[in-house]
Amino acid sequence: MTVNQKVWLISSIIVVICLILALFIYIYTGQIVIAIFIVPPLIHYILKKRMGNDDGY
Repeated sequence: MTVNQKVWLISSIIVVICLILALFIYIYTGQIVIAIFIVPPLIHYILKKRMGNDDGY
């Protein structure tokens, strides 16, 4: 598995977890939690940036 595939796999898992968490929070409290939708793209960006830095070694 390449590093790029690992980044996409981790990002996908995090997005699914965040969506499930947001659904449960919405069901129990009735409030939409926007931070749960903002975090996955940030994590993906950080992982992609780390992947670019590791290529030089």
